[in-house]
Amino acid sequence: MATKGDSAPTAVRTMLAQHRALVAGLAGTRHKLNQVIAELRRALGITPMSERRPSRDPLGPISLGDGQRLRPKLEQLELRVARLERLTDWHRQLARRHKTKGKAIKKEIADLPVEEIELSPEEQAEIAQETREGMERMRLGGEPDPALRSVTETLMTAAQVETDERSVVLPALVDEKDEVIDTVVEKRERYDFSFSVTRVAVAVEKKVVIGDDGERRIISASTADLGPPRCSVTWEFLAHMAVLVVQYAMPLNRLGKLVSTPKKKFTAGALGRLLHYVAERFAPIYLELAEELADSEILVGDDTPSRVIEVNSYFTKAKPGERPPWARYCTRQAAVNSVLLTADTSLGAELAADLGFEFERRNSTGTKQALNTTTASGRSVADDPRSLIVFYRSHLGGFGNLLEMLLEKRNPASHELTIQSDLATVNLVSKAVLCSRFTIRYVGCMSHARRPFALYEAEDPDRCARILHLFKGLAIHEYGLNLHGRNRENVLAVRGIDSRELWMEIREVAQEMTKKWSASTKLGNGARYIDRHFDKLTAYLDDPRLELTNNFSERMLRTEKQIEASALFRTTLEGRFALDIMRTVLQTAVAAGVPMEKYMLSVLRSPMEKVAAAPEQFTPLAFARAAEPPPNSRLEPS
Repeated sequence: MATKGDSAPTAVRTMLAQHRALVAGLAGTRHKLNQVIAELRRALGITPMSERRPSRDPLGPISLGDGQRLRPKLEQLELRVARLERLTDWHRQLARRHKTKGKAIKKEIADLPVEEIELSPEEQAEIAQETREGMERMRLGGEPDPALRSVTETLMTAAQVETDERSVVLPALVDEKDEVIDTVVEKRERYDFSFSVTRVAVAVEKKVVIGDDGERRIISASTADLGPPRCSVTWEFLAHMAVLVVQYAMPLNRLGKLVSTPKKKFTAGALGRLLHYVAERFAPIYLELAEELADSEILVGDDTPSRVIEVNSYFTKAKPGERPPWARYCTRQAAVNSVLLTADTSLGAELAADLGFEFERRNSTGTKQALNTTTASGRSVADDPRSLIVFYRSHLGGFGNLLEMLLEKRNPASHELTIQSDLATVNLVSKAVLCSRFTIRYVGCMSHARRPFALYEAEDPDRCARILHLFKGLAIHEYGLNLHGRNRENVLAVRGIDSRELWMEIREVAQEMTKKWSASTKLGNGARYIDRHFDKLTAYLDDPRLELTNNFSERMLRTEKQIEASALFRTTLEGRFALDIMRTVLQTAVAAGVPMEKYMLSVLRSPMEKVAAAPEQFTPLAFARAAEPPPNSRLEPS
C-alpha cells in the first residue's frame, strides 16, 4: 500500500495515515495499550470522567454469577462458593507476582509484565494452601448473625410493594374426534403490572336535623377515609405519588401527564403542593427519626452539593444588605423565635428549630454559602437491622454540622460513638463541649483511600496497579463473608488475618510511593493519606459491626443527583425540605422492610394531632413491630 499510496484517493490516504499513526501509538507494552484504550473510553463517554478505571463492582462479573438464575438456590450457592475460591486463588497468585515485580522495581530491572512473571511450584503450592486456609476461616462460626448483615438495599423491592396473585387455567383445545389418554399440567409464570386512574364518584349525604335544643343543624358524611379535606385526590393517590416522585425520581410534570384524564388535569404545581402536604404530615416523624438516630452507636455519613434556584439567585443577584430568603430560620434560635412570635408554620422554620440551617465557617470568616445535602445513617437498635435510619438534611453546612446537631440531642449516658466518613476536616466534630462529653472514634473509608490510585494510575502504573489489586482483595474478603453469612467469629478471623495482611502490604507500597512522589502531587497526597490515617482505615478489622467502605452513603446520595436533574424540588428551599422529609421516611421504611403503601396510608389516615403527639409510634420500625405476630400466638393443637 505504501508504493501505491500516491495513486489512492485523498480520503483513503488520510484514513491510512491515521491508521498507521494509531498502530504506531499502540505499539509497545500491554500497559501502554490499556492506557490508550482507557483514554479512548473516557473520550467516548463510556468511562466516567471522574475515574479512568472501570468504577463498578470491584469484583467485576465474577460476583454476578454465570447467568444461570434458574438453578436451585443451594446449587447456586455452591457455584458461588466455588467461584469465590477460584477468585481468591487468582488474587493471591497475581498479588505474589506484583510483590515480585515490586522487588524488581527497586533494583530497576522490572521490564517483564506482571502477568508473565512465573511462580515456582513451591510458591503455587503455598498459595493454594493459603487459599484453603482462608476459605476455612470464611466458614467459621456456623449460622450468620442478622445483626452483622451488610446494608445494600437502596430501592423498594417486592417486600415493600403491594403484590397480588391470581391463577389462570388454560385448557388444551382438542378435536372431538381425538381420544384423550392422559392430561399433564405444566406450571408456568407470567408477571404483570399496570397503571390505572380511577375516578371515584362520591355521594356525600347531608341531613338537616333539629336537636333537643331546637337548633337546626346540617350533618354531613365525612370524606376523611377517602382523602384529605378539600382535596380531589385519595390517600392512595398521595402515597403512590410520593413513592414515584421521591423514591424513583419521576418528574412532576411527567407524572401529571401520566395521571391526567379528560375530566381532570394535574399540573406539576398542583402535584408539588400535594407532596408538600404529605411532607407536612410526616415532619414530626422526620424529627423523631433524628432523635433516635442521635443515640446510634455507629453513625455513617457523607454529603454532596445541592442546587436550589432560590439560594443560587440570592448569592448571585442579592443587593448589599438584602436579607436572604432563609433569614427567619437561619439559626435554631431565629427559627424558634419565628415559630413562637410570628406563628411561622413553614417546613424551613420547623426543621431549623431542631437542626439549624446556616452554619459558621470553621475559620471564623463568616457563614457558609454552599448548600449541601447531607445523609447520616445508623441503627436506633444496635442488634436489629430493621432499625436502620437513613436521614437526609439540606443546609448551608456539611456532615460535621449535622453530626454536632445530632450530638446535642444524644443521651449523655451513650458516651461512646463511632463515626465513619471520608475523614475530611469538615466531617469531624469540632465543638469542644461535645468532644469532652463523648468519646468519639473516627473510622475511614477504603474507597476514599483507593480513589487517587485509580484516577492517576498512569503516572505510576506498576505501583498503582499493585495497590489497586490489594484493595480488590479486601473487597473479595467482604464479598466472601456476605456469601457465607457474617458472624462474629468468621468476620474477625478473615479480617484479622487475611485483610490485615493486605493492609500491611498496602501501607508498605504507600510508604514506598511517598519517597518518589511529593505531598503536592495527587499520588503523593494519596499515599500519605493511607500512612497518616492507617489506624482509622483499619479500625473496621477489629469491629464486625463496621463496613469496609462508606459506599452506602454515597449510593444514598446518588439518587439526590437524579432527583435534582429531573424533579421540581430545585426551585425553593421549602420544596427541598419536603424532599428531605420524604426521602428520609421512605428510605428508612425500605430498611425496615415494611409494605410501603400500607405504612404510608397508616400515617396519612391517622389524625395529625395524634401523629404529632406521639411520632415514635408511627416510625417505620414501630409499624414493622406492630405487624409482627405476638409471642406464643400459635394455636395449640386441640
